[in-house]
Parts: sequence; C-alpha cells; structure tokens
Amino acid sequence: MSTRLCTKPLFDPSCLRCQPVNLVRKCGPENTRVSTARKTFGARFYATDAPKLNYVVLTGRSLISLDGPDATDFLHNLIPAPVLPLNDASGSCIATAFLNAKGRIIHDAFLYKPTKTDSHRWFLEVDANSAPAVLKHLKKHKLRTKVKLQQLSSEEAAVFYLWPRSSDPTRTEGLVLRQDPRPKMGRRGYLLGENATQRLKDTLGEESSKEEYHWEDYMIHRILNGHAEGPIEILSEHALPQESNFDFYGGIDFHKGCYLGQELTIRTHHTGVVRKRILPVQLYTDERPISKDQTRPQYDPLTSLPQPPHEANIAKCGARGRSARSTGKWLGGYGNIGLALCRLETMTDLSLTAEGSQFNQEADHFEVAWQDGTSNENNSVKVKAFVPPWLRQAIDDSVKARSERSQARRKKDLEDDDDDEVD
Repeated sequence: MSTRLCTKPLFDPSCLRCQPVNLVRKCGPENTRVSTARKTFGARFYATDAPKLNYVVLTGRSLISLDGPDATDFLHNLIPAPVLPLNDASGSCIATAFLNAKGRIIHDAFLYKPTKTDSHRWFLEVDANSAPAVLKHLKKHKLRTKVKLQQLSSEEAAVFYLWPRSSDPTRTEGLVLRQDPRPKMGRRGYLLGENATQRLKDTLGEESSKEEYHWEDYMIHRILNGHAEGPIEILSEHALPQESNFDFYGGIDFHKGCYLGQELTIRTHHTGVVRKRILPVQLYTDERPISKDQTRPQYDPLTSLPQPPHEANIAKCGARGRSARSTGKWLGGYGNIGLALCRLETMTDLSLTAEGSQFNQEADHFEVAWQDGTSNENNSVKVKAFVPPWLRQAIDDSVKARSERSQARRKKDLEDDDDDEVD
C-alpha cells in the first residue's frame, strides 16, 4: 500500500472547533494522512545533513500592525516584555503575552521590533482566531495614543517558519526573518504586500527541499521541544506567564515599570515558587510501556491511542483520597504526544525547594481518565511528563538565583536589626 498525504487539511486554523483533541482522524488506505515524510519526521529533524531549505506557511497565525510615534511607549506600558531600549534597530522577535489585571494571560504573541526602514511600525503575530480579540484589547487601551492599529488579512501578510538547520532563502525581497526566541526552535518571519501568501510560497518554494512541511509538522516540532502556543494550549485568563515558560523566553522584564498585570508577576518572581509548568508529555499503555531510559517524548505516527479531552485532569494511577488530587492538566496534543500543565515536584524529579521532589520513577505512574460524551464509556490512557534539557537548565538556574536572593534579603534584615540595636 502506498502512502501519500491527504489533500484535505488536517487542521483548519479558521475553525474554532478544530482543536488539538480532534486532530487525529482515521482515513482509508487510499487517503491516509501518514506520509513517508511524517514517518521519518524525528530522524529528519535531528539529522546532520539538513535539507537545503525547509519552511512552513503558518496559516493559523495572523499579523497586527501598530504604527505611529507612540507605538513603542504604548506597548512598553501594556506588556511585560522588554520593549525598550530600541538599541537593536535591525529588529528582533520576542515571545510574550498580554495579561489581565490579575496577572493571567489573555493572549500570547510574538512581537517583531521595528526595522531600520520602518522605525515606528511594530508587528504582533497572534493566533488567527484570537486576532479580533487582541485588536479589541489594544483599542481598549489605546485612548489618545498616536498609534494606528490594523489587523492584516492573509492576502496582506503571510507568516512563515524555517526549521532549525535550514539555510536562509537567497531571495529576500520583502521578507522579514527573525530568530524564534524559544530554545531549540528555528526562525520565523513574515512577508507583506498584495497576495502575500502565494508570493511567499513562490519565493520560498523554488529553493525548498522536495519534502513538504505542513501545520501538523510544526505542531509536532513545538510539542517535542515543550513549547505551547495559542489559546488552546495557553488557557486564556487562567494561565500564568511563568507557568507557560515566558520567563525563560525573555518575554518578561522583571526590572521595568508598570504594565498591566505586573503586581502578581513580580511578586511571584521575587517571593513565590513556580510549582507548575507546561511540559511535553507522551501517552502510552501497559501493552506498549515507555522505557525507563527514555529522556524525551517520542512521536509515533501510527499510534491508535485516543486523545484526552481538552483540560482533562491528570492523576496518579490507583490513587485514592487526598493523593488522588489532580497532578496536572492536559492541554492538547497530536497523536501520542502532547503538552500538559504539570506539578513539577510530583510528576518529575525536579527539586524546587529544600523538601525535594516527591517523584519516584519506579513506582509513580500517571493517567488521564475521562468519560466519552456520546457513548458514556470510560476511557483512560497513561501519560509521562518529560523535562527538556533547556528547561531543566533554566529551572536549575532559577532555583539557584532565588536562593541567592533569599540569602541576600536575610543578610540585609540582620544588618537592619543590628543597626536598630545600636540606635
């Protein structure tokens, strides 16, 4: 039986119902969605002899333009990202988020700094479905600020992504290309102008490799590296920026002045402990267990495992009473891999405090259980969380820095007490 890509889109970014929990759909042999390229995705991605140029047009992303003399100050006072100073006039890309007054994320975004040729114009890359809500949020805070806000259609702007180890395109007319600020990711950018999407495909398609990349390839790539994106994976008005790893993306400036949601964000950084974070996870069963030596999730394109529903709770297998409380929340995935908000000291070997991790690799197993909405059947699948090396190092450095800040505060308190006694 020959395998080829289905001509129908597996993920329709314009459909609000097309969520990650519904992505895996069965097809007949004549219309299978598992291509030869998809089967060898992992091997191709980590190969040393990378193809010439690999790209994907991110049709599920949209651009919002902020143009005007007050655009920089407007963004500086609204988001936690380090917008100022503009000393890198060539432009850069920042992964950040818009917060509400309680410090919860309402929209995640990539922020493109102005280029040398357009020094007053910023661009926000957001989820296409969320773009109208983001624009409404910006207009709500615009007031008398001299900034022009505009959502660009897919005909006016096209967003794309270049895989790691991919070469730069030689034809760069109108292309804006920036490094994705998230660890282990490639580069991303956009093209402006009339009929942008088709022009982008024509420009990059002439130099690309024969293997075609699609939205689901980009999704697998993100999940394997532990990066959430969009309102499905980053729960709007519930997720915290640190739990979503924006502090490790450089998306939070802990030294800047007031911005919306600053109070909780700063207090958590200086006095709190981030006990939950978004991690990549892998689904499995007792019939096909995960090896104890496995240190990263492995994508299986031929899996038949069911996808848990969005926001399904993760709990320890066989737990009863208080020990049966939720240890995590399933956010979404593809095939047998996904992203989940996990309690670090319960589901991993990470130690955040002096108490240390409670995780026992030999004895602790976790599962997601749910009831089918139509058949009322009880379903469950086991899940294992992994800590990517970049995230493990970042958390270790964060714990060390917090310990040093705590020691400095105690030392200062002792010195103040001594000064009071002398007085």
